[in-house]
Amino acid sequence: MRVAFVTHQLPDGRTDHGYGLLKGRYAGGAEMSTEEMITQAPDDFQVEHFHPAAPLPDLSGYDRIVVGATERLSDSQMRYLASFRPVVWVRSLQSENASELLHAASMLVMPSPQMGDWHPWIRREFRVCPAPLDTNLIPRDVRKEDFALWAARDHPHKGEWNALAWGLESGHRVVALKNVPRDTVLEHMGRARWFIHLPNGPDPCPRTVIEAEIAGCELVLNKNVGRVPVSGADNVAGFVSTAAERFWGWVRNG
Repeated sequence: MRVAFVTHQLPDGRTDHGYGLLKGRYAGGAEMSTEEMITQAPDDFQVEHFHPAAPLPDLSGYDRIVVGATERLSDSQMRYLASFRPVVWVRSLQSENASELLHAASMLVMPSPQMGDWHPWIRREFRVCPAPLDTNLIPRDVRKEDFALWAARDHPHKGEWNALAWGLESGHRVVALKNVPRDTVLEHMGRARWFIHLPNGPDPCPRTVIEAEIAGCELVLNKNVGRVPVSGADNVAGFVSTAAERFWGWVRNG
């Protein structure tokens, strides 16, 4: 099956993406999750990636078209893609400019149920699929220590000051990690008793929250955090470890 995957959210070879983004291979979680999803496509899928910075080719010869992000699509590109009724998998807040494409999609996929609440203008059903994760990389059954962890990109949206304020009010020590290697974050998650994520606006389904729950942290969240539709470390681990299989099954079946 030939699949055209249209998105800007893939590693681009740069290691410094500018303020508020990660340093290294990935600018953020969306780039990592897109690459993981494509890597886990079934063996009989031939997935070709198209970046919206270049003119889109004739896509009529593909069996399926997947749109993995809308933010950098032009209006004409969105109209063109809408004509194919693609599978649309979005992981960030959407502009109403994308309404035609989202409503034309044969299937709309979002990472959390809460995303629907944040888009009242989307008047259609959607399926839930977060980023696929290798849960074997997440430390579990580690002796918990008496500290709380905040870990995110160095951006005001991620709520670092909210986390530090929670620590002062609760009397718990807060370790804040930003723009550090993922291995370091996961090691701290294994030991942290609490994981704090109090963003200043909607955060559709942060992979750090998923990882922290699997690692056995007690979560300190606000209403701006999107969650997978299951709870408990084992249930969350099972849900995300089968995310790619579930997603590509949907794509296969149209």
